[in-house]
Amino acid sequence: MKLTDLFLRNLQLDGSKKRYFDDAIPNFGVRVYKSGVSFIVLQGSTRKSTTIGKYPALSLKNARTKAIAILQPLAPKNATIEPLEALRAFLFHCSVKNKPRTVKDYTRLLKRFPDSWDKQTILTTLQAFRSTPGELSHLTTAFQVFLNWCVHNGYIEQNPIAGLRNQGKINKRDRVLSEKELKAIWNSLSEDRFSTIVKLLIITGQRKGELVHISISDNIATIPAEYTKNGLLHTFPVDMALPYLPAPTFNGWTKAKARLDESSGVTGWTLHDLRRTFASTHARLGTPIHVVEKMLNHISGTFSGVAGIYNRYSYLTEMTEALAVYENHLNSLIQTDTV
Repeated sequence: MKLTDLFLRNLQLDGSKKRYFDDAIPNFGVRVYKSGVSFIVLQGSTRKSTTIGKYPALSLKNARTKAIAILQPLAPKNATIEPLEALRAFLFHCSVKNKPRTVKDYTRLLKRFPDSWDKQTILTTLQAFRSTPGELSHLTTAFQVFLNWCVHNGYIEQNPIAGLRNQGKINKRDRVLSEKELKAIWNSLSEDRFSTIVKLLIITGQRKGELVHISISDNIATIPAEYTKNGLLHTFPVDMALPYLPAPTFNGWTKAKARLDESSGVTGWTLHDLRRTFASTHARLGTPIHVVEKMLNHISGTFSGVAGIYNRYSYLTEMTEALAVYENHLNSLIQTDTV
């Protein structure tokens, strides 16, 4: 169960010493006494119970913050830390911040992470799954997310497999533009309608046919359900894309695309490949799989079946954070003299 103030206020103070644990934070809960309700945490292999404060003198919100500080097995930043120790910290972090399905997926995938930060060891671990390309794709993404998190928390100086292209299975067409190709295309665009649409495809990763239906309010883009491929309302944050919205209508795709191929020197790609490139770049930058799917309005994968029906959380904060990282990367790429 997830503890709430309403639940705590209605507890019967019968001296039963019953314990109730919070689904949001492992090993955090309350114990009921005749004198009141106390927040507790369970620590160590013996699961020793420690009282951290009494309700309501200590609010539920502050109790959760205090519990995280006690329970989260993090070493000081810039400290030497072994992969398995970092992995335990990462999964604890996920258990607090992410949905149970996401935590389950990361736990399953990251149990294969080697007990070493060595680049070649990590690559060898991944290549062992070449015969199952779908699994290899998920593993590569999970490894990247974990390693980027370790960099952010100061446990390693750099991601040893940063920039590694996902070698796993990609549906049907697998064309992903390189950074060099993406830069060449961007720098060949002008101020016409076709160029505006291509820039929007690069920045947002949305489907070409849905761009014209985007409306904007407070930097949040909305595509009505009647215009999306899956029939679901789609909302996502925008920033770098704002100067190019609303998207223009356009005809003459074939000739305009041919001219762009000639001026950029990039051939053998389609406009829809920009959507795949958007997703692949996010994976390389460490954006969690479920956040990428939210930005793309996908209902397959982590949002299929029952999860897609009952999980109505918008992930707007997570999308905003991921988009900021992506747009900084894109701006840096465009402005760099060489790639």
